[in-house]
Amino acid sequence: MPQAAEQLRRRPLAAPQARDLAARALGAAGAAPDDPVASLVVTELVANAVRHGRGRRIWVRLEAEAGLLRVEVENRCWTTTPRRRLNELEGVSGRGLRLVAALSRSWGVVPEPGGRTRVWAEVPLGAEAPPA
Repeated sequence: MPQAAEQLRRRPLAAPQARDLAARALGAAGAAPDDPVASLVVTELVANAVRHGRGRRIWVRLEAEAGLLRVEVENRCWTTTPRRRLNELEGVSGRGLRLVAALSRSWGVVPEPGGRTRVWAEVPLGAEAPPA
């Protein structure tokens, strides 16, 4: 089971760095490194950690096996647990975890000791991205 893990600085550049990490893990597992659904889920989880977390670092862990990618993103967080939000039709935010839920086989949030939160998702590989 190919695994990859990296500690990233909590800044917008973390999302493309995490996508690169995912591409390497997927390629090592014999899956398409540019899987669009996996890339979108990784991007959304990391973007949420960058936007809503605090501290200087986030941790990204990936495991690819038998048609599935497990993504874990951990960061120091505010006192609230990440959750899907209702958003207005013309709003520009509030869709990230809705996308993750729609595209993942399962996902969840695990509060960790020391004020950290780990958000995870299991993404089926080779699935078609929904039409725009």
